Amino acid sequence: MQSNYNFWLVAVSLIVATLASFTAIDLADRLSILAYARARHLWLAAGALAMGVGIWSMHFIGMLSFSLSIPIGYDFALTCYSLVIAVLVSWFALHVVTRQRLKLVHVLAGGVLMGLGIASMHYMGMAAMLMNPAIRYEPSIFAASILIAIAASTAALWVANTLRGADQKHVMRKRIGAACVMGIAITGMHYTGMAAANFPVGSICGAANGIKPLWLAAAVIPFAFVILIVTLLLSRLDARAAFLANSVARLNDQIDRMRGPTL
Repeated sequence: MQSNYNFWLVAVSLIVATLASFTAIDLADRLSILAYARARHLWLAAGALAMGVGIWSMHFIGMLSFSLSIPIGYDFALTCYSLVIAVLVSWFALHVVTRQRLKLVHVLAGGVLMGLGIASMHYMGMAAMLMNPAIRYEPSIFAASILIAIAASTAALWVANTLRGADQKHVMRKRIGAACVMGIAITGMHYTGMAAANFPVGSICGAANGIKPLWLAAAVIPFAFVILIVTLLLSRLDARAAFLANSVARLNDQIDRMRGPTL
């Protein structure tokens, strides 16, 4: 069956994947320095939601860039399940990468589980089209997409852990570069998975009356950018507030020492 891609939506999917990667790296650093368990849990949940929405949005923007010669739609329940998987995978990734001591075995095991989770999200999103007959996948390309997801996830965990700490030289530049590489890897996994899909001639989309692609695009694209940017801004403001509070506390300590003991 004939298909084609919208170049502009492909570009937007890459931008969203890169922004989601940068958000993950930034949040990993923020979570690693939080001392209070309650604040840590809140930021972990918020970060998982933002990162999960970012990865999921990238996936569906990539899906929307793909068009067939037949009407297409998406099953609401399966679409929601794929979002839940993305959020859970993101929570797991942030939880792993912010461990005080992250060993190689943790990176490898976490990369495998995270990669399988991202692949599951992707193929559940594909299944949401409810194609009849079902989509046929080229085994070699299908396997390659899963391997890419695992490799990209493993690299992401290692990079996010390595770039923790604001005392590094040119840390912001390194994070932006790492986010670009991770964004390309995540996007590459998605389009490799899309390349593995074969739609037999005469296929019918069983979800054509479900969520319309145009509606999904209008909702997903602005929502993805808003939640990722807002999360980054809140993280930065919270970090600045914590820095100022620590500075004031140190200044008060110095003043007390200068005064000496009181009678």
